[in-house]
Amino acid sequence: MAYTETDLTNVEAAIRALMSGTRKVSFSMGDKSVTYAQTDLDELRELKHDILGEVQTVAARPRFFLASTGKGL
Repeated sequence: MAYTETDLTNVEAAIRALMSGTRKVSFSMGDKSVTYAQTDLDELRELKHDILGEVQTVAARPRFFLASTGKGL
């Protein structure tokens, strides 16, 4: 599954909510809905780490390239 910035934002918001005392949080990732409880906080942090790594990798890729043509003189 390719993660997006929105997925990262949702996971970060869920972590903050669980840390502030919310017992369960639900959010959508792609076409599925996921629910995490306070006991799943470590798993949610791992997911955040995975998403962050993927989002940063995609952002680091060049989106275009410059081609140079000429006679080679």
